[in-house]
Amino acid sequence: MFIEETKIPNVSKENIEESKVILAESVIQNVYPLFNEVYTGHVEEVKRLSKTLQDRKKNILAAKDELEKLFSEYKKMKKISKLLSRIEKLVNSGLIHDGSLKHETTILLKIITKLPDEKLDYHLKSTLRTISKRFSK
Repeated sequence: MFIEETKIPNVSKENIEESKVILAESVIQNVYPLFNEVYTGHVEEVKRLSKTLQDRKKNILAAKDELEKLFSEYKKMKKISKLLSRIEKLVNSGLIHDGSLKHETTILLKIITKLPDEKLDYHLKSTLRTISKRFSK
């Protein structure tokens, strides 16, 4: 039986393998554009998501840097606060009236915000030593 009105190829027992290949190619030609559009859409979505991810990583790194700066500033201010409370204790106990200690403390108070962390640690230990000497007697 031959079908002449459609584009379906004629199939006979002799050319059944050829007919399968022709039919498969026909199906692929009709279906491939659909898969290609889906794939292209998927690739564009992946690119968009990748760009979004990179932007968010940049934002996170910027926020992290800002937080690290704020945290180091907070630690410094905490040390300054502790040093000022120890100096207050020196003033209240009357130890500050010593000439050299008074001059050193005055200079320290003028430049306290400009000192690096190492100097702040040194002055914290120094004032603690002075206070402990005074109250150990």
